Formats: sequence, C-alpha cells, structure tokens
Amino acid sequence: MQVRLAFEQALDGSGAADGERLGFYLACGDYLRFSMERLHRQDQLIHDYLKERLPAADAEAHQRLDELQRRQAKSRELMAGFGEQLEALRAAGRDGVAAFAAAARDFLARFKALLAPRKNPFAAQTDQLFGPVDWVRIAGVSDASLAEEAALFAAVCASAPAGIDPESLEVRHH
Repeated sequence: MQVRLAFEQALDGSGAADGERLGFYLACGDYLRFSMERLHRQDQLIHDYLKERLPAADAEAHQRLDELQRRQAKSRELMAGFGEQLEALRAAGRDGVAAFAAAARDFLARFKALLAPRKNPFAAQTDQLFGPVDWVRIAGVSDASLAEEAALFAAVCASAPAGIDPESLEVRHH
C-alpha cells in the first residue's frame, strides 16, 4: 500500500521531474507486480478451497464464486498490461518515462476501481471452512519471499524522488 501511494505521488508530480523518475517507476512497478502476483495466488487458492468446500446445493455462493473468478481474471489481465508497460519502460529508458507515466495513471485508476469492493464477500464461509493450516498455505510466505519483498521495498525507498518517502506514508484500511 505504501508503494502504491508513493507511486501515485510521483505520478501526480511530487518529487523529481518525469525523466528523473525512471528508477523509481521501475522499482515501484517491480514491487507492485510482485505483490499482486502473490495476491493473485492467494485469491486463487481461496477461490479453489471454497469451491471444494462449499455445499454444492448453495447455488448462490457458487454464483458469487464465479463472479469472484471473473473479477480475479480482470485483475490478472490488468496486471499483465501493466507488466508490459513496465517492460516497455525498462527497454526505452528515460525516453519512455512520459508514456509510461500516462499508462500508469490509467492503470492505477482502473486498478483502484476494480479493487474498491475488496472486502471479503466470503468472510463467514472462510471463518467456518478454513483452519490455520489453510491460511498458512494461502499466505505462501517463506523466508525467500520475505527477503524478496524486503529487497524490492528497499529499491523503492532508495530510488524515491526527493519529497516522497514510502516508509513514512500512513496506510489506512477502510
């Protein structure tokens, strides 16, 4: 969340000029891609576990699962497009910063709209059907993944333009 907020600040004009944000944009993009890949894996496991465990007779819940799967597919598609833009920026270097910034603003607007209804519509079911072992599998956290996330976050902080401090941004959950 802090990285997305810092990324938004940079895209909104805080800190250095566009051409000087190349490293920061790449670091933010790498972090966002990593974190969303993890979230997509987690969401897919939750979906799959629920599909296996919900009573077949609960047609309404299975319909909501199908809707969730469609929304997850849209999120994966959105992230794939962002990944393509990120790789185009990596290839173009400073010459690609302005085009990337425009594409990233569009991505973030669509991303926030897609994730706005992020509250878990299956909280009652997951509380009932999932145990601690399930949540450990879903989280998929390892020493390697924690180290990778820390390295990606450090790269974001190290490349942040003056006036943008990802570590100091307050994260609010609604």
